[in-house]
Amino acid sequence: MSALHDLWYGNLQPSENREISEEEKNLIESMALHQEKLFASLKYNDLKIFKKYIEYNEKYASMVESHAFEIGFKLAVKLLTE
Repeated sequence: MSALHDLWYGNLQPSENREISEEEKNLIESMALHQEKLFASLKYNDLKIFKKYIEYNEKYASMVESHAFEIGFKLAVKLLTE
């Protein structure tokens, strides 16, 4: 029950403990490089719109990740109870 207690109170955060693969690191670096280039080329209004797009995209990705975690957790519990 300790792990469930830690999970409930936010002391256990599974997504923070995972290792990032070399492929993911390369992808993140490429994304950052292209974002910098895009930011430098956009005018104020376009940059403002694009930053909002990034904000909404990050919120959506977070929602999808959270939902995937919930589905995985429910599946794990179902498998353990069978």
